[in-house]
Amino acid sequence: MSASINDIELLAQLKSGSVSAFQYFYESYRQWLYVTAYTILKNETEAQELVQDFFVDFWQKDLSARIDLSTTSSLKNFLFVSVRNRCLNKIAKDATRNKRLKDIMLPETYTMPQSRLETNELKEQLETAISQLPERQSVAFRLAYQEHKTRKEIAAFMDTSEETVKKQVANALKTLRASLKKILF
Repeated sequence: MSASINDIELLAQLKSGSVSAFQYFYESYRQWLYVTAYTILKNETEAQELVQDFFVDFWQKDLSARIDLSTTSSLKNFLFVSVRNRCLNKIAKDATRNKRLKDIMLPETYTMPQSRLETNELKEQLETAISQLPERQSVAFRLAYQEHKTRKEIAAFMDTSEETVKKQVANALKTLRASLKKILF
């Protein structure tokens, strides 16, 4: 049998829930998908984890149901596009997280607290400042900076648009910087 016929048969078996078909599928495509992920992410561990997560989702969420059985290249196209998109989403999420970390970085002139008491006092002051924000700004800020959620995740949670979340977080940062600047300096 040719490889393309095997792929169609394999996909049909996957759609029917065959564990042995999934094992064969995993062994056949894992290395290729790992190389694809590694090429994009340039990190061995992240690429391995991403591919592993993909296979878990593929099985648990029955992703094979989304693939068209009529074309021989549909399986490989689906696999490549899925892993590529997961890589791009990871890069975007990491970039967002790094940007957020830069946003909350302290100025070079700031000296770190010398004692645990000072640290706890600063945490209390930050918590007080956050609690004084309007409710939606406070929620958006906490989700973004304390729970490291993306704008899309926050928008879904708050049932609002990503643009609104962006504005709420920006306004929260502006207000917090101003109120903490008064306290700290």
